[in-house]
Amino acid sequence: MENAVIFATLETELLEQLKKVKQHLDAENSTVHIVHCHKIQMYINELSVFTFPTENEIPQMTEATNQVLEQFAKELGIKKYTIETFFDHDPKEKCLNYLKEKNATLCVLGAKKKSGFETLFEGSFISYMNKFSPCDILTLRPLK
Repeated sequence: MENAVIFATLETELLEQLKKVKQHLDAENSTVHIVHCHKIQMYINELSVFTFPTENEIPQMTEATNQVLEQFAKELGIKKYTIETFFDHDPKEKCLNYLKEKNATLCVLGAKKKSGFETLFEGSFISYMNKFSPCDILTLRPLK
């Protein structure tokens, strides 16, 4: 039985791309964790420190994110799944720790569509997971 973690972005194009995971998972017997981690940004000026999102915005963002991820899970047709939305200053490390916590056997990522010179490099999140992930990684290429 597969214990997979899908790190989903909220971009429609990337969510469509991640639906290709159906070809690689046994939807009947797999447990799937669908995760999105928002980065907490900090801005400093001469007088104060600002963060985004603010504490007041987090519940709204969590609810909106969970709705998108819930719809994505339904479209995948997965029976056993969980939805997680996190907020962290270091999303890469948070996601890596999540893989370890859940004893994941598969990490699913979607690569962003690139053109020109940038096609020579993989994204920093994918690169980080390739180096440090405790489990196998499935990176899905952009749709053509």
